[in-house]
Amino acid sequence: MADRGKAARSGDLTESGRVTVRKRHGRRIILSELALTVTFTLCVALGLLERDDLASAEAFLAGWALNVLVLVLCCVVPWFRIPNRWVILVPLADFVAVGLARAAAGESLSGVGLLAAFPVVWIAASRVRTVTAASVTVVASLAIVWLPLLLQPAPVALDSFIQPILLPIMLTGLALFVSALTKDNRRRQEALRASQAALRESVEAGRRRERLLGTVLDTVSVGLLAVDAHGNDILMNARQREAHSGAAPDGNDDPNEAELLIFGPDRVTPLPPEDRPVARAIRGEDLESEQVWVGPPRSQRALSIFSHSMYDDDGGFAGTVVSFNDVTELVLALQAKDDFLSNVSHEFRTPLTSILGYLELSLELGESLPEDVTGYIEVARRNAVRLEQLVEDLLAINAGTFEVHPVTTDIGRTLAEAASSAYVRASRAGLHLVNHAPSSLKAVVDPIRLAQAVDNLLTNAIKYNRRGGSITLDASLDDDGVRVEVADTGIGIEAAELHQVFDRFFRSPSVRTSAVPGVGLGLLITKSIVSEHGGSITVTSEPGQGTCFTMLLPQPGQGTAGSPG
Repeated sequence: MADRGKAARSGDLTESGRVTVRKRHGRRIILSELALTVTFTLCVALGLLERDDLASAEAFLAGWALNVLVLVLCCVVPWFRIPNRWVILVPLADFVAVGLARAAAGESLSGVGLLAAFPVVWIAASRVRTVTAASVTVVASLAIVWLPLLLQPAPVALDSFIQPILLPIMLTGLALFVSALTKDNRRRQEALRASQAALRESVEAGRRRERLLGTVLDTVSVGLLAVDAHGNDILMNARQREAHSGAAPDGNDDPNEAELLIFGPDRVTPLPPEDRPVARAIRGEDLESEQVWVGPPRSQRALSIFSHSMYDDDGGFAGTVVSFNDVTELVLALQAKDDFLSNVSHEFRTPLTSILGYLELSLELGESLPEDVTGYIEVARRNAVRLEQLVEDLLAINAGTFEVHPVTTDIGRTLAEAASSAYVRASRAGLHLVNHAPSSLKAVVDPIRLAQAVDNLLTNAIKYNRRGGSITLDASLDDDGVRVEVADTGIGIEAAELHQVFDRFFRSPSVRTSAVPGVGLGLLITKSIVSEHGGSITVTSEPGQGTCFTMLLPQPGQGTAGSPG
């Protein structure tokens, strides 16, 4: 209904505009006829002063009266309701009026015949074709000069018809001249109007696009800023204006970039103006996930900033577009998670220390205990030690103090022990575990950490496999370092999730909905172990086919094998 109402209003405005144009057209008709009537009246007055007999000439006064009547009709007729084609009747009536006056005046008042120039110009300047205007002029002007001759009772000689022919020739020439001139002018005006209409349409289309762009930019939840090559703002959406105001110092309602409260990751150290993201982006640097804190200390917000440079057709720097994503809640949630993990790990350490102490005390008294009970206590102590190591690793990862101590080690034996420990679990799960690693392979690694990393990979291979599947452990030493591979024929990992497998607490959606236990820390710890060795770990997987993890640990003198992960 709103659209129909808008259309109706638009139609009303268009109709109103048309009426206004027609009224203006009516005023032009009246003014044109008034010019002829004034001139006609002056001619009549001069004729009466010159010839007394014209006062009794009915045709002379009838012509003038007809012209006055036409003027009165022009004033009272509602031209905005009458089609344009009927307007031509006015100059035709003027021809009759002029003809009557000239017939009565004769050759003594030759100027009366020249009044026909008014209707000639009127017709020639109208929208009729040039041929039509010339034809009407010829017929009307000949009628003016010849009809009086034909109406005379006495015979008329041929010379009498030829002598007044100058007036029709002059009027016809005038009609051709005016028609050609007005047609050319009209074409120019129509072309100008078409050009103006196209320009108005283009401007309106540009305004519509600008409104649409502004609405879209103000709708997105990301702050956007576009600046030119000199650092002048080109565009800033509502979200960014809000963030800009929130980063302003107290008492400064319109700060520039250098005056904004922008801090580094510690939320305390102000960033120098030249190191601020927008300043770097203006220098042509493309930013990706640049994190800063903005605003006063009690209301700081964390922003993740991206930028992309713009270039002109010649390849010159033309400015940059910067996006500001508010990640405060995410950063605070991650900090809360780290704090929780650290606190829980600290809380675990005390009871674990007590449990291990009593288990070791029980083993020291093992001679007085049955042999099977001693075995049970040993299993409990071994798992408690493993749990204590996990707690220590979590604390070290959070604190950034995860360390390894490489020594010359027979990794063949280390891998064999890891495979032997996992063999029982694999057999219970209906899996076939094969160790293709050499029985003896010397390398410089941390044996405890390497065993921990391999055990994590084997544990995952068992958990995420299917009954009847297989697991393969292999190792080799080449020019790049020690290469350890753990491959399985399990459920695999989706391609979209491969880049997240080493993230803290990451577990794929399919695994979270299954009964497979885990917290998503094993691969993170494994990656940390490999990274501390200066090595890299990669993963390849095919959903439904299996997964292969490869650890590459460089040896002394070989340098870093690759970037971690």
